[in-house]
Amino acid sequence: MTETASLFATAQSLNAQVYVLGDPAQVKDLPGALLFKSGRAICLLDGEAEVEAVAPHLIRIDAANYQRAGEWLNQHAARAPCATVLISPTSLEVLASHLRSFVDVMLPDRTIMALAFWDPNILAALNGARGDDTLHVRGPVFVPAQTHAFLAPILQWWYWDRNGRLQQLNGGQDSVPEPAPSIKTPLLLDQHQVDALVEASVPDNILHFIRLNMPGLLLRVPEPEQYPFVRSQIVRARLYNIEGTGDLVNYCCLALAYGESFDKQPDVAILLEQVKARVLTFENLMNEFPRDIPEVGNPLPIHPVTE
Repeated sequence: MTETASLFATAQSLNAQVYVLGDPAQVKDLPGALLFKSGRAICLLDGEAEVEAVAPHLIRIDAANYQRAGEWLNQHAARAPCATVLISPTSLEVLASHLRSFVDVMLPDRTIMALAFWDPNILAALNGARGDDTLHVRGPVFVPAQTHAFLAPILQWWYWDRNGRLQQLNGGQDSVPEPAPSIKTPLLLDQHQVDALVEASVPDNILHFIRLNMPGLLLRVPEPEQYPFVRSQIVRARLYNIEGTGDLVNYCCLALAYGESFDKQPDVAILLEQVKARVLTFENLMNEFPRDIPEVGNPLPIHPVTE
């Protein structure tokens, strides 16, 4: 029995329904790929057809389609952050309404922001997942009352991590609490929570800019290792007080070009210590970077990224 089939069997043992929260912005075949003949889906965002085409959908998976749905999920959701699996005894309409109420959150300055919990990595950071060592921010970002309210009608919530392994959110339960915890929505996030959510996306943002500006450098690292490589280099860059998207992108590009321990090269180490002491900007370091350090692999020109 596959892991997905085991999840579906668990739902049946709990007399619950299986749902998939699918993101067509990641895999455009959603939600249609999981609707089959008897399936139904509800979009979580309001808007015109062009918005709905890339908006998350809650999809009900009927027992008759468990095998087909499981095969699709095993093939796609384990490779791209496009879908998570929910087990709940509530109806499609009730669950979709509940999730919709958490789409918008309020920031400390009272502005409204969309909370992209359909992204497995944001979802896991919000609620915590004890077994997932691929998370940049382990969480939970939510305080207990927020977690209880968010997960109230959900018995189990599963997602695939960056290594394609199924992970369960903290807070799985065998029955829905009665009465369900009540909390005012939109949720009000404090600055610490906002900072944690921003941080959760930093490695992906850095990777995105490297792919846009210096895609050839990433060819030096196998794709499954690119995220952990960038994540580790962000940690090293911050030891030298290097912050800001542009500087972090450039630091990671140097690590890709000259090796992950390029900062230990004597001439580079001197410059980085000056950056750490804030007597030299990282932009100036890029201009003064020693030209006699051998690159890893075939040399490629580095075009510094500016914010």
